Amino acid sequence: MTGNITAAEAEVWANDPEDTEILYAELGGAPGIKATAVSLPVQPGEQGAALDLLIVGLSSGAVTAFLQIIKTLAEARGPKFVLSIRRGKNQLKITADNVEEAETAIRALFGGQQTPGN
Repeated sequence: MTGNITAAEAEVWANDPEDTEILYAELGGAPGIKATAVSLPVQPGEQGAALDLLIVGLSSGAVTAFLQIIKTLAEARGPKFVLSIRRGKNQLKITADNVEEAETAIRALFGGQQTPGN
C-alpha cells in the first residue's frame, strides 16, 4: 500500500452488494483508511455485481474510525446486515447483532500480529 497506510490490509464484503457499496462510500472520505473496490470476473450467463469486495487498509490510528463506520452501517441496515472481513487465514463475520462484541476481534485482526502462515 502507499501513503501513510501502514497497518493491516484485509478483504471486506457484505452479503448484500448494496451494503458493500455503502461501506465503500463511507470509507472513501475517512482519514487513514484506504478502500479499493474489486469486482470479480463474471461467469458466462451471470450478471455479476458492480462491486464484490473491498481491499481495506488502515493506518494505525484509523481502526476506531473503521469500527464506527461499521457500527453506524449495521444500525442503519438492521438485522439483514452481514459483513465479512478476511485477513490471511483469519476471517470474521459481523452481524447487526454481534457488532459490539466483534470490536475486540476487529482490533486484533487489523492491529495484532499475523500468525505464521498468514
